[in-house]
Amino acid sequence: MPQSSKQLTMADIRKEIDRIDENLIKLLADRQRCVEKAIVVKKRDGLPARDDARIAQVIDHVRVLARGHKVDPALVEAMWTEMVEWFVAYEERAI
Repeated sequence: MPQSSKQLTMADIRKEIDRIDENLIKLLADRQRCVEKAIVVKKRDGLPARDDARIAQVIDHVRVLARGHKVDPALVEAMWTEMVEWFVAYEERAI
């Protein structure tokens, strides 16, 4: 977020980070709602919470997205692996 009329301050940067964090939380909430829908379907259809092939597909996909957006793929893989494992455990508790 370049600012041409004044010099960028740490307060400016922190405000932008806070805005991004709020957007990330909103997106995480959207993802959780989707997982909750998946729980309903998995219960109904007798499917397990863990689908290792799907997990690998998700991780591969986010690594590709990371490279495309110039983000370290190792960082994205670590974050998504943690998030996916949390959601799998969440599904297992619910199922």
